Amino acid sequence: MIQFVIHSMLRLVLIAGMSLLIGISAIAQLSKFYTVKDSPDFDTVDFYLKATATNCLLKQSKIDNNPLTIYGNPDLEKINPSFASKVKNNTCYSKLVLDEYNSSGFGDSFTMAVSRSDKDNDFWKVNLNKNKIYKLNLIYGLGNADVNLTGSSVQRLKIKSGSADIVVGYDDGNMNPIKMDTFFVKADFGSIVAKRMDLARAKNVITKIGFGNVLLDFDREMSEKCNVNASVGAGNLEILLPREGTPVMIKIRDSPLCAVKIAKGFEEVEKNVFVNMSYTAEAENLLTFDVDVALGMVRFKYTD
Repeated sequence: MIQFVIHSMLRLVLIAGMSLLIGISAIAQLSKFYTVKDSPDFDTVDFYLKATATNCLLKQSKIDNNPLTIYGNPDLEKINPSFASKVKNNTCYSKLVLDEYNSSGFGDSFTMAVSRSDKDNDFWKVNLNKNKIYKLNLIYGLGNADVNLTGSSVQRLKIKSGSADIVVGYDDGNMNPIKMDTFFVKADFGSIVAKRMDLARAKNVITKIGFGNVLLDFDREMSEKCNVNASVGAGNLEILLPREGTPVMIKIRDSPLCAVKIAKGFEEVEKNVFVNMSYTAEAENLLTFDVDVALGMVRFKYTD
């Protein structure tokens, strides 16, 4: 069990670097598929993406001023892309669906996602801009995804992974220009690495894990209050904590079949409630964890 957990967490770290390599090999062959033109009729983009089995990159563009521009180089014999967009109540609702067809089913999708022999023919890039507010709902079945939120004003984020490997987060020193209401990630069987959570400015972080693996990177000092609510089935959750400067409280609801490890320096003030030396209940940058774990493993640690 311990070997499996260590291997899973090391794999999560490797994913953060690997996903960036996906775009390098494919980006030169991309073609523009869909564009949402800028307009004063809306200031918010509510973007829904469902990708059955593809490689995806989402980030802000420095040269494209449109609120949403979508590039791709899919194998159209396997992927059936569709896109729709409408403006209502000062919001542009956009929906991109990348479904497979002419497929024998999940087995064929799984083979394609694992082997990636055709990855250069199965890549999508979504460009955002700096002028709009975004609400993102991203669903990935199989494949790899890099969600780089740097520079974008993200009000709400929801990411779900079936069996995909996903990296989401911010580049160093680039904080979300607005406060985020909810940062939601769900890993059924896949892996999600959430980098530099201190830069998201999220009021609420919700994490749901079935059999997957999630890494939440909170290892820098927080500037605002954040509540993290996590439920872990049979998967693994690893949380990187700041060593100092941030008051932290951890509440655990566990079972005899799970494993929970708390970082050094925490005091158990009541049963399954832990606080660090910086903790004060009234702190403006209080970081609170409420974790429910059934069969899996939860580990709170500092960055080595």
